[in-house]
Amino acid sequence: DIDVVVEAVGGEITLRQALEWVAFTGRVVCIGYPNGPVCSPWALAVKKELDVLGSRNAEREDFIRVIEFLRSGAFPWQVLISREVSLDATGEALAEWASRPAQVHRIQVVLG
Repeated sequence: DIDVVVEAVGGEITLRQALEWVAFTGRVVCIGYPNGPVCSPWALAVKKELDVLGSRNAEREDFIRVIEFLRSGAFPWQVLISREVSLDATGEALAEWASRPAQVHRIQVVLG
C-alpha cells in the first residue's frame, strides 16, 4: 500500500489516480496547478479517511528526494507524458495541447 501520494500534475485524471492508489487513511499532497476546474471522486477520499493537502513550496532537498524516487523506478512516471518534442517543435505541441486538452496531458520538451 502507498501511504503518501504526491499529485504534481494538477489534472483530473492524476488526482483521481492519486485518490485511488493511496492507502486507507493515507495522504494525498497536491502540488500541481490545474489549468481549469477539476472534478474528483471526493466520496472516495471520505470513505478512505484520507488527508488531502495542498502545497506550493518546497526545499532543494525535497526535489532531490523526488528525483531519487523517480530514478528508482518505483513509479512509472513515463505514463504521465503524452508526447516528447524538441525545443523547435514546442509551439506546435502546445497548439495541439490547447486543441485537445483531454487527450494531451503533459508534453516533455527534450533539450539538446
